[in-house]
Amino acid sequence: NQSLLIKLALKYTPATRALLGALLEESRISVNTDLLKNSLNPISTYKLSGADKVLPNAVNWNLRS
Repeated sequence: NQSLLIKLALKYTPATRALLGALLEESRISVNTDLLKNSLNPISTYKLSGADKVLPNAVNWNLRS
């Protein structure tokens, strides 16, 4: 269940939440990712090598290489 996955992700680091949000959004699964998005600091960026090459929406989640 995607909503359970999102609730569990809230206990993890912001970079993990951003990555999950980007993955769920990109997978086009009908799930509301607002809870994940709102749990992130909008001015923080998260460095994940290659994320912007694999996920076209990485910039929306402040994921950088």
